Amino acid sequence: MLPKLTVLMPVYNAGKFLAAAVDSILQQTFREFEFIIIDDGSTDDSVAIIKSYDDPRIRLYLNKDNIGITATLNKGIGLASTSLIARMDADDISYPDRLQVQYSYMLANPDCALVSSMVRVIGEDGRFIRQDKMRSEHVYYNLTFICWLYHPTVMYRKEAVQEVGLYTATYSEDFELFWQLTRKYSFHNLPEVLLDYRVTDQSLHQVLKKVEYESAQQQQVLRNLRYFAGGHYTIPSSFIQCYRHNFEPLIAEQDLRRWISCIRELDYITQCILEKLNPNLEEESVKLAARYKREFIISALIQHLPLHTQVWFRMRVEPMRSLARSIKSLLKSKLRYKTALLTKNN
Repeated sequence: MLPKLTVLMPVYNAGKFLAAAVDSILQQTFREFEFIIIDDGSTDDSVAIIKSYDDPRIRLYLNKDNIGITATLNKGIGLASTSLIARMDADDISYPDRLQVQYSYMLANPDCALVSSMVRVIGEDGRFIRQDKMRSEHVYYNLTFICWLYHPTVMYRKEAVQEVGLYTATYSEDFELFWQLTRKYSFHNLPEVLLDYRVTDQSLHQVLKKVEYESAQQQQVLRNLRYFAGGHYTIPSSFIQCYRHNFEPLIAEQDLRRWISCIRELDYITQCILEKLNPNLEEESVKLAARYKREFIISALIQHLPLHTQVWFRMRVEPMRSLARSIKSLLKSKLRYKTALLTKNN
C-alpha cells in the first residue's frame, strides 16, 4: 500500500527519549504513512534503538557526518515520497490521533500549506510545565515577532516548502521557514493539543545554542519588520527584545520616553502589517492580536513604576476611551492588594 503521508524525524543523540517518540508515531490511528528517520551522526545508542523496531513503515537513513538539522531536514524532504510531510522530533510525543486530525484538515483545505497544533510543554521527566493558549487567527500577527508555531507539530505540503527554498537558516530554521511560507500561503493552527513538547537540557534553542538562536531570531524579526515597514526601517535592539517579551533590556534603560516610543513604534508596525496584502491577513484579527500584545507589554513595563507614574505613562500611550478603563482597573487591583494585606495583618 502506497503511503499517503510522510513523517520526518531527524535524530541526534536522542536515545533517552527516542523510543517514546517512535512509539507515538507507530501507534497512530492513521496508519498509511512512511516514517523517514535520519540519524545525524549520533554517538549514543540512537541507531540501535531505531534498528530494534520491525516495522516496514520505518525508513532509516544514516548521515556519514553530523551535518546539522537544517541540512538533515532538507535531505528528508527530498527523500519523502508523498506531498504531505509531518514533522516530528526525537524527544516529543505525538498523540494517537495527531496524524489523522492534521491529514483530514489538509485534505479539506487544499489552499492551506501548513497546519500546526497546540502542545503541552513537559520536562525531561514528563511533568507538565505549561500549555500555551493562542488562537489561530492571532498567530499571523505574532509570527512577525515570535515563532508561535511548534516545529514538531507542523504538517506541510512538500511542494510549497520546496517553492520557498526549503530550510535555509542554520539557527532558528523553523521560524525562517514559517515566515517564508506564510508570505505566500495560508496556514492554520488547530486548537487541539496534539503533542507533548519536551524541554530538556539538550534542547538546542533553549540551552545548547541559546545565544546563537536568539541572535538569529533578532535578525529575522528585523527582516520581518522591514518587509512591512520598508527596507531601511530600523529600531533599537531593546525594542525588538520587548516585542519578543524580553523586557529587561528596555527596563534597564530607565528612560520612560523610550518606553513610550517603543509602544508607539509597535502601533506603527501594526498599521504597516494591516496595509500589507497577505493570504493570512484578517483585519479584525490583526487588530485584536495587536491590542492583546500592546496591553501585555504595557502591563509588564508599568509594574516597575509607582502608581502615579503608571497613570502618567498610560495617559501618553493609550487612547482616551480606553484610558479610563485602564486606570479604573489599575486602582481596583491596588485596592484589592491593600485589602488583602490588611486582612493578612489582622
